[in-house]
Amino acid sequence: LILAPAVGGGIATFRWRGIDIMRPASPEALAARDPLGLAAFPLVPFSNRIAHGHFVWQGREVHLPRNFGDHPHAIHGSGWQHPWQVDAADATTAKLTYAHPAGDWPWAFDARQDFAVVPDGFDYALSVTNRDVLPMPAGLGLHAYFPNPPQTRLDAALTGWWRADAFVMPLGHVDEPCGDWTCRLHAAATTDHVFSGLAGPVTLDWGGHRVTMRASANAAWLVVYAPDGDTLTAIEPVTHPTDALNTPSHPGIAVLAPSETLTLRVEYRCA
Repeated sequence: LILAPAVGGGIATFRWRGIDIMRPASPEALAARDPLGLAAFPLVPFSNRIAHGHFVWQGREVHLPRNFGDHPHAIHGSGWQHPWQVDAADATTAKLTYAHPAGDWPWAFDARQDFAVVPDGFDYALSVTNRDVLPMPAGLGLHAYFPNPPQTRLDAALTGWWRADAFVMPLGHVDEPCGDWTCRLHAAATTDHVFSGLAGPVTLDWGGHRVTMRASANAAWLVVYAPDGDTLTAIEPVTHPTDALNTPSHPGIAVLAPSETLTLRVEYRCA
């Protein structure tokens, strides 16, 4: 497990028995400090997208900048676009931290990532702590890229998925209980959807080896991104669906009182 703290606190390489389980970072991405070219990067203090960077929270109107080129929405939070501090590291563990002052995201917060390598994978924890004087909304995820050759299978017991527009904003939920989502990895069109009902393991199987992800109970949604014609996929357990801050009842959004912490945990196990 090779980390890239200066590149959004991301993961550069996750390799098991000589096999790249996650898509390894390219030298160009590391040189350019481009987290989109890494194996994975953290999503904090929210996952996926907020429509036009705008929402109202407890009577407070919030306007976030567009932070991804010409994309019209705020995307992936802020942690992925800043360097992280290495607070501790040894042969099998590491702790990275990022302190965010109040600004475009109008609440100050501290974020932390903990990594612990085990013989068949690693344990991951991402936390966010509200350092502001007012309650803060929060959500978390890990945007991880995996190889997706033609034989790849995806198994996860899920209850449905959200239809999305061209900018991957939700249009409506489709109830579709299913356990085998392999067809979504190899569809004729790009898959980029949030799936609901995550409550058990997620397995990517490449035929000769596989990785199983088990997330904490607060990660009840799964993002699957599989570009048409490409050989990678992003599989992301997350704590809320896309644009939850503009959705009635704010599904999955944690309300953090001052000094309160939200933590997402994911185990990655190879076989």
